[in-house]
Amino acid sequence: MKKHLLIAGLICMATIPPAMAVTKCVKLESNMTCTPNYDSFSKLDWSLTCTTSNGKRISISGIAGCSNQRSNRGATSDIITTDNTSYDDYSADNNCWCKMTSPAVSQWVFHSWNTSTNDCLYMCAYSCADALTNQIENMSAMFSNLSD
Repeated sequence: MKKHLLIAGLICMATIPPAMAVTKCVKLESNMTCTPNYDSFSKLDWSLTCTTSNGKRISISGIAGCSNQRSNRGATSDIITTDNTSYDDYSADNNCWCKMTSPAVSQWVFHSWNTSTNDCLYMCAYSCADALTNQIENMSAMFSNLSD
């Protein structure tokens, strides 16, 4: 019995190739119609659903962050920082950054600045989803340099 199990195990090991890499293919089109989730206000995460020209629906989701880093719309960063020394409503953490987490992981993409940290915290996640529906520089930056 042990001999048969050993032979079966060796056959399985020889016939099943190791996984070296995984490729995720998602067909994204420049003329997709996307609709943001309107329940993203005052949240950290955002989502939208896009429909391709052949009717296929693709869900895209990510996170939002309010930072003291300001840049130009569409600029990217590996990390974002916050100003944890100021606790008032008008601290420097009023810059909205967006990061896609599914179907792939993007860098942080600068979206906009707000008048206060509270405004940023309230609007940022919704603004991230909305930006992907109508701002080409944000969409281009979001879909560049993706990882899994």
